[in-house]
Amino acid sequence: MDELQRYVKAMNGKDNLTTTVYGFRELKTNKTRCEYSTAIIPHFVIDLDKGRAYEALGLEDDAEAGKRCTQDTRILVSHLLDNDIRHAVWFSGGGYHVWVMLDEIYKLPQSDLNDLLFSGRAMLNKWIKQYDLITVDPVVSFRPDRHIRIPNTYNFKRELWSIPVSYEDLSEGWRHITTKAQNPSTGMIVNGSKGISIEIVKRDPGNPFSVANTPMTFDADVEIAASNVKGIPMLPCLEAAACVKGSNPSHLPRVYLLMYLLDFFRGFARPATSSKVKPSEILQKTHSFIADLQWSDYSPQVTRDMIIHGMNKQYLTPSCPKLYGAGLCVGKCPFYDGKGGANE
Repeated sequence: MDELQRYVKAMNGKDNLTTTVYGFRELKTNKTRCEYSTAIIPHFVIDLDKGRAYEALGLEDDAEAGKRCTQDTRILVSHLLDNDIRHAVWFSGGGYHVWVMLDEIYKLPQSDLNDLLFSGRAMLNKWIKQYDLITVDPVVSFRPDRHIRIPNTYNFKRELWSIPVSYEDLSEGWRHITTKAQNPSTGMIVNGSKGISIEIVKRDPGNPFSVANTPMTFDADVEIAASNVKGIPMLPCLEAAACVKGSNPSHLPRVYLLMYLLDFFRGFARPATSSKVKPSEILQKTHSFIADLQWSDYSPQVTRDMIIHGMNKQYLTPSCPKLYGAGLCVGKCPFYDGKGGANE
């Protein structure tokens, strides 16, 4: 922690500073990444982004989008205050980050951790539906692999500071907060006295959305719309884990994205060898898609080698149970066919 504080003090205002939301019990063997399945979960972060107001409401005015994002955050914070839930809020530059304390610190094996994280997203999804929180990003919360802006640091894109905000600040509105964010601030504003309890639903990893395997009804479950990424219909789990431009995804999401892209550009031919698409075309299109993501450690040669390896292995799209078991599932999406592991 002291090392992190020294780093932030030295670099704040000179670069965008982000960190993982969680600590971890173990590092991967190369010691350069955390082992995400060993995450320690004492809290979660809700990300509200004014950009989602543009998309959902067709807004063109920046102030109106910011106003809606602030309104959603105020409603959410009001819910937390009414229930005495311990939390703190920061303006991020383009929206808000609400840090919410849990009622205990969870250190779980991977299968149980996946159920906890998914149950947490289901709880958040209920709030989104109940309060019409259109600016909440539903796939960021409860994600050990995601990075978030370090509180009280400078947002170079927005040219604003991340600052702690109170309920009164939210009531004053977007313009008031962005004016305050012209200057740096310190500390945090904590409210509430108790952590929130999550009902952990134990799911069958072979068919996580089967009604018979969970008491949770579909209207309370997490349902995620699918979108296109660079003109390609994309699995929401892979979009969240590997398709954020300029990010540095871990190895497994990259592999699963590669498997899906190869399958897509083959036209989902079964068997894969029956595809009429030329291998050179599959290679070129897959590489172009990955290159456009601008991963921070992108290497043309390594990427080409991995694609060729995947083509030789005739990789197919990973199944929903495989994605859920890896902790990547973000909700029941239109691609889910209810067939469990049949497409492994």
